[in-house]
Formats: sequence, C-alpha cells, structure tokens
Amino acid sequence: MRLYILRALLAKEVRRHLANRGGLALAGLLVVAALLLTIFKPTGGGGVSGGELIGGVPHCYIEFVAETNFIRELRARQPDEIKPHLVFREQPPQLITGPINYETGSGAIRVIETTHDGSPTGTPVIRFEVWHPPESPTALAAYELWFFRTAHTILRERAAAKLGTGDALRRPDLRDDDLWAEEEAFRTLDAEVERLKASGAGRVLPKVFIQRHGLGAKPLDYRSAVATAMVVFALYFTCCYLLPTLNCEERERGVLLAQALSPASPVEIVAAKFLFYPLAGIALAAALAGIYNVAVLGSLFFWLSLLAMACGFLGIGMTVSTLAKTQRGAFMGSMAYLLCVSLLLFVCGQAHVPLLPHLAIESHGPKILHAAMTGEVDAGSWVHLLAAGGLASGWMALAGWLFRKRGWQ
Repeated sequence: MRLYILRALLAKEVRRHLANRGGLALAGLLVVAALLLTIFKPTGGGGVSGGELIGGVPHCYIEFVAETNFIRELRARQPDEIKPHLVFREQPPQLITGPINYETGSGAIRVIETTHDGSPTGTPVIRFEVWHPPESPTALAAYELWFFRTAHTILRERAAAKLGTGDALRRPDLRDDDLWAEEEAFRTLDAEVERLKASGAGRVLPKVFIQRHGLGAKPLDYRSAVATAMVVFALYFTCCYLLPTLNCEERERGVLLAQALSPASPVEIVAAKFLFYPLAGIALAAALAGIYNVAVLGSLFFWLSLLAMACGFLGIGMTVSTLAKTQRGAFMGSMAYLLCVSLLLFVCGQAHVPLLPHLAIESHGPKILHAAMTGEVDAGSWVHLLAAGGLASGWMALAGWLFRKRGWQ
C-alpha cells in the first residue's frame, strides 16, 4: 500500500465533503444542539439535576395578594434544590381569584389569606390553590412537597408561640421525603386515640412507620440520553448515510471507475474510505461528547466504544453502498435499514424476545456509549463492548467481501 496514493485519496474525500454543504450544515447543527444541551442545563444544589427534580416544570409561581409574615417565612425557607425555579410574585386581588393562562412548562401555588371566614368568631383563613399543567396533576409534585411541608411547619411554630407551649406542641422534625404527610396523619390518629382511651388502658393502635425503597434500576437521565443519541446519530450519519450516498454518486458519475483505472489499487481505494469515514464520524462524535462532558475524552472505554460503533456502521454503510445501484437507492437503503432495526428492537423489547436483539450492533452501542458518558462503566458494559466489537468485525468482513465482488459495478 503506497502512502502517497492513500494520502491523495483521503484528500479527495476531504474536498468532496467540504463541498457538501448539507452535510456540513447538519454536523454544525449537531454541535449547536450539544452546546445548547450543556448551556441550558438546569442544575440545583448538591449536584442534583434540576431536570430530574422538577419533572419538566421549570418554573413554579408562588402567588399572593400581599406579602404577609407567612409569605416571608416561605421565602426564607426555600431549599437550594428548587430555589432557582421558584418565583414569588404579588397578584392583584381580581386576578388571584380567577384562572390565569400560564406559559407552557409552568404552574403555580396560590396563597390567599383572608381575615375571617364569615363566622361570628371571625377565624382567619388561608386557602392554598395548586394550578398544574393540563392533564398533569403530579407535575408540581416536587414543589408541593416543599410547600405543604414548610407551611405545616410554619403554622405549627406559630401556634406554639401563641399558646406559649414551647416545644410541647412541636413534634419531631418532619421527614424529608414525600411520605411525611402520611406519617404525620398516622401520628395524629394515634395521638387522638391515646387522648380518648380510658385511663390505664393498654395501647389501642400499633405504631406505624412508613418506608419506601427504590428498585435496583436507576432513573433515566434524559440529558445524558439525548447526548448519547446525538453521538450515535453522528456516527450513523457519517458512516451509514454519507458513505453509501457519496459512494453511489461516484459510481453514477464514473468517478469510481476512473479511480479503478488509475494507479491506485482496489485495496488502497477501499482503505481510504475505511479510514476517512470512521475517523470523521469519531471526530464529530467525540466533539459532541466532549461538549456534554469533557471528562469522557479521557476514558479509554469511551474511545473503544466509538471505534467499535464506527467500524460497525462503516461495515453497514459499505454493505448498503455495494448493494445499491444508485444514489437514491443508497439513501433508501440506509433509511430502510434504520427503520427495520428500530422496529426489530422495539418489537423484541415489547415481546420480551431474549436473544434476537443482541444480534444488532444498535442494541449494544447506545448502552456502552451511555455508560461511558455517564461514568457508569461496569462488567456488563465491557461485555456489551466485546459484543459490539464482534458484530463490527462481522459487518466489516461482509462489506469487504461484497465490495470485491460487486463494488465496481
């Protein structure tokens, strides 16, 4: 293999892609999308992702008619995790009692305080109203958990101060999870029963303790899932879309035949394509992953995953380019392959087919890339990497054999 011929063939590929404005534009859009995904990352305190915490509602308004002591207490007790997403705002009385069209991705908790309830004693009243997005009653769960727990604590402390009972009214600190209300309700029931039972009688109710335990699987981080999808798409776009379409374009225009008649050998022509497209795809994919998490660029597992996926997609792209006769046929072949594999993985997942999905490299690639980008590489990740490498080798061997048989036709 002659280096100067290989260098000339690689330079030809570079010039062709620099002239392909559509491909450059799509690569630029992927980079911009990765930048936006990083710039607009909603994070809270303590390393908790705001997106995971707030459930898709980035703004919750705490609305009130006038800033009372109750509102000031609420404002002073905002937790760091959701403080950037809470907006306290005063509303005119005529607006706070009626519906308001909130912008998409927001909700509100209204605090309406009145001096009396219309009874002869004139009991003060505080009314809480939760305004959630349509058809999403649990969308404000994180905000409600903080709000009602804090309101409960404020009113208990206020009652203790007025009664002069000190800590007699105060119970142990409310638990921090969403089961605090249930546990408090059981404590209230137990206290009422103990108050009403006969003197000296034994305990009527058992003590109730509530616990919640999570499953072994971790919740999906949508930001890392989107970033992983962009990395996989960059590799697919370069090796499974650009390679077949441009290779068939060369065949249609006679450029491929001209290369065959040139001093370049078939091995050198194929080697140039085998070098250029994976390297271009890996460079774009690494740029996207580095924008999302620069630390991943120092991971050997990440680079091995990129190499395995790039080689696998290269073999698929070369196979499509040898089977398709025209540029349009190559485009349709790439899209048909993508649709068939997507349907295969979806149907097998729904039907719980155990082994068939593992024959597709797309079943392993996203898993190993996601593990590398999130820093959660384990023994299972290495098994998926070995499987992806084996499938990539099979696709490369098939592509080389087909190209020798009919790549020039």
